[in-house]
Amino acid sequence: MLFYQTMLLVGYLYAHLLSRYPLKQQLLIHTLLVVLSSMITFNKLELGSFVILTPAWSVIANLFSQIGLVFMLLSATSVLMQRWYIESTDIAVPYHWYSFSNLGSLLALMSYPFIFEVLFSLDQQKDYWSIGLFAHCFLLLTLVAVLFKNSHTNQKPVTPPKTIRWVKPNYLWIVLSATSSIMLIATTQMISTNIPPMPLVWTLPLAIYLLTFAYTFASAKNYCRTHWLYLLLFAAFAGLIMFFLGSQFNALAQLLMYSFILLIVCMVCHGELRKLAPTESLLTTFYLYIALGGAIGSLLSTLLAPLLFAQITEYIVALAAVLALASYIQFTQCKQPSALLKINLLTVVAIWGGCYVYLFLSFNQYNLASERNFYGYVTVKDINTATLAERRLIDGTTIHGSEPLNPQDELTNSYYHQHTGVAKSLAILKQQGNLNIGIVGLGAGVLAKFGDKRDKIRFYELNPAVYTMATTYFSYLKNSRAQIDITLGDGRMALSEELKNNAPLMNALIIDAFSSDVIPAHLLTEEAFSLYWQRIKSSGVLIIHISNNHVDLMPVLQAHSKRFDKSLIKFKYTGTQLGSEWVVMTNNQAFLDAIPIADLTAIKPYSNTRLTQWTDQKNSLIPLLKL
Repeated sequence: MLFYQTMLLVGYLYAHLLSRYPLKQQLLIHTLLVVLSSMITFNKLELGSFVILTPAWSVIANLFSQIGLVFMLLSATSVLMQRWYIESTDIAVPYHWYSFSNLGSLLALMSYPFIFEVLFSLDQQKDYWSIGLFAHCFLLLTLVAVLFKNSHTNQKPVTPPKTIRWVKPNYLWIVLSATSSIMLIATTQMISTNIPPMPLVWTLPLAIYLLTFAYTFASAKNYCRTHWLYLLLFAAFAGLIMFFLGSQFNALAQLLMYSFILLIVCMVCHGELRKLAPTESLLTTFYLYIALGGAIGSLLSTLLAPLLFAQITEYIVALAAVLALASYIQFTQCKQPSALLKINLLTVVAIWGGCYVYLFLSFNQYNLASERNFYGYVTVKDINTATLAERRLIDGTTIHGSEPLNPQDELTNSYYHQHTGVAKSLAILKQQGNLNIGIVGLGAGVLAKFGDKRDKIRFYELNPAVYTMATTYFSYLKNSRAQIDITLGDGRMALSEELKNNAPLMNALIIDAFSSDVIPAHLLTEEAFSLYWQRIKSSGVLIIHISNNHVDLMPVLQAHSKRFDKSLIKFKYTGTQLGSEWVVMTNNQAFLDAIPIADLTAIKPYSNTRLTQWTDQKNSLIPLLKL
């Protein structure tokens, strides 16, 4: 989003500067740049090979090198088209064109998770997108030919390029745009914390953002300030509830509630922007400052907020900001607002603030430590009540390991106690010999307790904050009798590096790498499983943790078991609050024979048409969602 909105700003700045030239020069310059940029799109340049960058800047750098120039030029299309239209026809600004532009973006955006991601591989998607890009070039050349024949092309004087005059903006343009941008990104992060991060989750909030732009700019009459003010008051309190209790709802309820709140906030911000829209003389300036606000909002959300807040508190900040803006506009823009309205608004804002403070203190009273970074936020909580006394590591809203505060207590409310699938599987493996296992996902390090003196356990952990919490606040790693090694970095990449270096084979590999409530998709593709089988012995066991509230991963795992000709069994435990589901794949018949039938859970059969063969090129979570 930071890349998207920054390049949008650059595109609008480019359109603003280009509009100072005569129309024919604008047409020639823009067309030439579009054609050239189309030829270098999707290049193979990897900037990470030349300079070491943080994960966030690495993403931005590679996006810029592959699609940055063409994206900037495409983002300027809507503004330039409007500019060329008013210069060649003497007609007022067609603001409804901006609505059409956002509607087109919306349709394209929603087609991705439901059509392109499901039906086409990444390479096919790139091919079709490139065809669309060259079709755009052809249409642009056609438009240029038509405008060059237009007799009005040179009739309107324009400001010479050397006398660029910067206009002092209405600062509400920037603030309203920034607020909606912060709300968009914060909403996306809130949804992704509890629901699998996938294109549908990313595109839905952006679709609402674009839809509100399209609706409010289609006509100045579409936005009624009074009606949306009352809805905003509802959204502010609903947002508080979702911020603290959102994880208690199912996936569909979360999507609906977060989306409705975002819709209201964006309608207010974008509706007020439309009311403040200037005449044609400030057209490009207006769009430029809207883009500036969006870029500022994404910059604050993406880079600054993780440094300031241990949680996604920018969601609350955005709600507070839009409440304050709505109150300010109501007081300053409306004709003679009544004293009662002012008092009511201020009272509601005060109540909202009091509710936030109360909920914040209630939900964070057990916090021992928190840390947030590029990969999310983790918290250590000491839950000490009349019925429970344990320390928990929580990633987002999902418990990733716990430890009794009293060392004499038995750990029963966990994914890893003695009755769970992973504990039973490791117990059988230990009967066959010493353990030499790899575990993708460290968590609190609970699995280290299963190791004995001659055992070797290697953890692979992507998030440095998880490593810090596990080694600082939990005792599993330091108290384990096994030889413990920890590799920081992406587990799949680390395993691939070990394969290149001919590292000794393991007798088991455990995939327990949750990103809040879901295993990252790149650890469940056919290529990933091929790597796993190369890193464990022929009699080795692959154990996968699939406990989650929102995705049925069994079709994917059944497809892999058929593809690699492995037996598939499932353990499901529901005896405590934290139920667990573990799946095991292996051809180790002695291991399979040692498992009591009573411990196994029946596996629902899926037809071949329902099985999902995930690859690095093509995978979609939509068919697997448990709504």
